[in-house]
Amino acid sequence: MNSTPDISDKFPKLKFINIQFRSFGSDKFFSGEIVTAICPEDNSKIKKILDEPGHQRILIIDGQASHKVALLGDMIAESASKNNWSGIIINGCVRDVEILRKIDLGIMAIGAVPRKSEKLNRGSLGEDIRIGDIRISSGFWAYADENGVLISEKKLDLD
Repeated sequence: MNSTPDISDKFPKLKFINIQFRSFGSDKFFSGEIVTAICPEDNSKIKKILDEPGHQRILIIDGQASHKVALLGDMIAESASKNNWSGIIINGCVRDVEILRKIDLGIMAIGAVPRKSEKLNRGSLGEDIRIGDIRISSGFWAYADENGVLISEKKLDLD
């Protein structure tokens, strides 16, 4: 079972993020334990956490749906892939899309823009976030593909 529609059918009470994300990475289905980040037009915290071992987790970033700057580009995505992150989901934008497509990582975002973000160390890691109409906490699990992003409070038995 490796599609969000199949998972949703098996677990019909699961919540999903009701935002239309676009897929930018090479991994079209990805899942893992969630780490949350709040990043208001500043990707300092994103770079910091993705430089650490990912243990197949997913970083979910509340970029407040901003289209002013990209919170992820090719260099940080490469670092995330090398550090064993499963994926990155951004309520915000990416850049370097032609390179992101080739990186072994799940990457979802609401769009792409060419401008890089400032590095002023704003934002936070590990706090509860709200994207769409659901609350997401570090330690929850995400299951994502081009159909959408499902959120579970615990790891699901998909066998």
